[in-house]
Amino acid sequence: MDLLNFTSDVMAIFLMWLFVNASIHKLQVDNRNYYQQLFSDYGLRNKNIAIALCYFLGVVEMTLAFTILFEATRSQAAILSVLLLSVYLIGMTVQLIQGKRDMSCGCSGANSQLKISWPLIIRNGVLIVLTLNCTLPGAGFPPQLWFAVLMASGFMILTYSCVENLIVNAQKISILRAY
Repeated sequence: MDLLNFTSDVMAIFLMWLFVNASIHKLQVDNRNYYQQLFSDYGLRNKNIAIALCYFLGVVEMTLAFTILFEATRSQAAILSVLLLSVYLIGMTVQLIQGKRDMSCGCSGANSQLKISWPLIIRNGVLIVLTLNCTLPGAGFPPQLWFAVLMASGFMILTYSCVENLIVNAQKISILRAY
């Protein structure tokens, strides 16, 4: 086992957490109006297609969350995850280029205060690069490494959450400075 195999397992667990959370937000009926408005902001005006796309993305994310855990499907799930994250990155980049800086990104559900921004684009780019590591075979979760893999995955989750909160706080500070 080498470090890349270990990090493949760590990233698989982290991505499982990330995609399960994202999927739950999209599949909750209470969030239907939020995502319908969000897709409208991104240019998709048809209400029925927006709702169908929301559920479709939720199912895709949930499927990726669990298929990335298994060695037999990890590489394919990682490639599809990179494609999905790239679509999200491109969608946000297009909106930023068009000058829409006050849009919700949709990353963390209806209760999130996170808006699209260049730091968010960078974060997603880093996620894409890290996700590519999952195309490598894992260490196979040998019993002596389970604890280390889980701790490293937990560290990734905490780091991701901290970065997201830093971005939200920076956005709030920039609004306050504008006054």
